[in-house]
Amino acid sequence: MKALLFVFAILISFCTSAQRYTSAIGLRSGSPNVLYLNAKYRMNQQAYELGLGGNAGAIWVHGNAYYQTELNHFLDYYYGIGANIGLGKMNQFNANTSGLGLGASAVIGLEHKLEDFPLNVSLDLGPGIYVLPRFQLGFAWALSVRYVLH
Repeated sequence: MKALLFVFAILISFCTSAQRYTSAIGLRSGSPNVLYLNAKYRMNQQAYELGLGGNAGAIWVHGNAYYQTELNHFLDYYYGIGANIGLGKMNQFNANTSGLGLGASAVIGLEHKLEDFPLNVSLDLGPGIYVLPRFQLGFAWALSVRYVLH
C-alpha cells in the first residue's frame, strides 16, 4: 500500500509540473505608458519574452528572461530580469527627454492560461533602472494578453 501511495505521489508531482504551453503571441501594456507586440517562449521552467512597441514619440524593444513554474493548478508565477532599449521621446518615470533610452528591470508576476481557449493573461511588476538618456529609478507594471500558439 505504501508503495502504491508513493507511485501515486510521484505521478501527481509530474502532472503538476507540466508546462501549460510552449509559445504565445499578443499584446503587453502598462506603465510607463508603453504598448508592445509581445511574444513568449517557454522551455520547461525557463521562459523568454521579446517585445516591440512604443508610446507617443518613441519606439521600444524589450527582452526578459524568467524562471516560471506552477503556483497551483490554474496559476503560474514567474520572476526574472530584462533589458529595454528605445529611441525617441523618453517619458520613462516622468522624465521628458529625447534620444536613446537604455534600461534594465527585475520582474515578478502571475500568469493564467485559460483551459477552454488558447489564451493566457499575465500581470507583472518590478523595479527598473534607466541609464540613458539620464539615470532614473522607478517602478513599473504590465498586463499581457497572448494567444497560445503551441
